[in-house]
Amino acid sequence: MGIKVSIFGVAGFTGTQLVSILTNHSNIYIDAVFGNKTVGMSLTEIFQKNTNIPKKKIINYQDYNFKNSDLVFSCLPHGESQKILNDIDASKVIDLSADYRFDDISLYNKVYNIKHKSKKKNSLFLYGLPELNSNLIKKANFVSNPGCYPTSILIPIIPILKSNIIKKKLDIFVDSKSGVSGAGKKVTEQKQFMNLNQNFFPYNVCSHRHQYEIEQEMNKICKNFSMTFLTQLLPLSRGLQSTIFIKNLNIEANDLRSFFLEYFKNCAFVKILGENQNPEISKVVGTNLISFAVYENKKNNTIIIISVIDNLIKGASGQAVQNMNLMFGLKEDEGLNNIITVP
Repeated sequence: MGIKVSIFGVAGFTGTQLVSILTNHSNIYIDAVFGNKTVGMSLTEIFQKNTNIPKKKIINYQDYNFKNSDLVFSCLPHGESQKILNDIDASKVIDLSADYRFDDISLYNKVYNIKHKSKKKNSLFLYGLPELNSNLIKKANFVSNPGCYPTSILIPIIPILKSNIIKKKLDIFVDSKSGVSGAGKKVTEQKQFMNLNQNFFPYNVCSHRHQYEIEQEMNKICKNFSMTFLTQLLPLSRGLQSTIFIKNLNIEANDLRSFFLEYFKNCAFVKILGENQNPEISKVVGTNLISFAVYENKKNNTIIIISVIDNLIKGASGQAVQNMNLMFGLKEDEGLNNIITVP
């Protein structure tokens, strides 16, 4: 039967994408799916275009024995995930919300304006970025899946911070742009068609919650930097691009590209582009890849890194499956090579 999993939040963007990936995973059996407003519905009602979806009824989690699951996925919103995960006895968990990403709970309370109610369990969770800490993920029972913007930024930046390239304080500016699914399924005026169509605008300027997550992980390696983070919304359903400007980095673009090629040589989902290639969102949508290129402005000693990902796959559900594969000793790319995008 394989690994038995249960899933919270199957009707949201990350939940539907996760179910779609898992139904094509040869080692996975979906034992239970949980909902609130969707209780009683069948998965086939949500996934009407996918004929491979199991005919599972969505149930209330309180009617389920979690000893039957080898792994629990939570695709619930921030604040909701911790309430339920604190209430169940699960042997292994991957949480796709931000509830267990912060080492300092007081910072989480401040950033998300939510009082954390799962302090004891929070200390059990590992921040799960496979390209940077796969050995720890293999030993972990509780993994917090990174956010989409942090994934696109930390994968190229952390290796630099770990290296001997840095000679002085780095001045980092990040300009990130995401498709509307990155803002979640909840309907807002900002996400209405008439506001998004043929439009492009910034949001949460210098106050996006992911900045604190990014800085937390960077500070674990090196504190010798300052960062400005800008987020903008694209009139796309999915896809994300981050442009990272780094001043005072003691290396040329060609050497940094070679450094990355060596660092990520065993990483199946990292694609480092050549000197004359540019990243494109359309080339990573529907994949678990992060693709990035390195540039250099010699006039002002600035390195520029441009990365692209699918925010719902590499930035969420695909990365969660990648983490699961590591936790259970499977091939890291199992189930992630031919992904059906949902929604």
